Amino acid sequence: NDNESYNQEITVQADYQTPLLKTQMLEFGGKGIFRQVASDYSYLVAQGATGEFLPNPAQPGNTLNYSQNVSSGYVSFTQQTSNKWTFKVGTRYEYTFIDANFGGDKKITLPNYGNLVPSINISKNLKGGRTIKWAYNRRLQRPSVQFLNPNVNAANPQNISYGNPYLNPELTDNVEMALSTFFKKTYLNLSVFGRRTDNSITSVRTTDDKGVITTTYANIGKEEAYGLNVFGNINITSKWSVGGGADITH
Repeated sequence: NDNESYNQEITVQADYQTPLLKTQMLEFGGKGIFRQVASDYSYLVAQGATGEFLPNPAQPGNTLNYSQNVSSGYVSFTQQTSNKWTFKVGTRYEYTFIDANFGGDKKITLPNYGNLVPSINISKNLKGGRTIKWAYNRRLQRPSVQFLNPNVNAANPQNISYGNPYLNPELTDNVEMALSTFFKKTYLNLSVFGRRTDNSITSVRTTDDKGVITTTYANIGKEEAYGLNVFGNINITSKWSVGGGADITH
């Protein structure tokens, strides 16, 4: 199985930030991501130990040309209050253009799609150098080439795998609350989080009557995760400090 592949990504970005008042900040910007992927795959077979490798007529090769161009713009607004609250609200809109074909005129009909990605961050400075924060954001994860490439990997004929060029991106909503505090020579940060992913890219495995396992991918999963993070740092002397942390995730 000969699979020559090519992957190129170019990013162009511009950002602007300006204060509106002493306690306000406005940020906005745009970004373009241009991805080009090509996968030229073929299946060769030889007779005997010295036979020449020739295309396998029972398993013809193909070429995948995949173009993914993303245009996005964002805006965020930050407000600080006199009682030490900070509010930062923003949103980003991304539109993805997809063009793909299996070599020549064999076009794949893949829909373009748009996604709104909001974020909210709230923090408050408390007495004694303590800070408490709340945050919500949405993340968008597009499928990688590994999941998209339809090349059939049959190096192990009992365990075959191939990608799915029709995959959509994953959307994850994150919620987090954190508390950081100082006392004497110790810094401590405690945070809890929860996240939920819809449209998760999940492995799909089937087994035929000969016991051959075939694996591909589909947007059929839902994932939920909850966790706790603790991190601390102690200044033993003016030159030495000890830090450590732990994560618990379900």
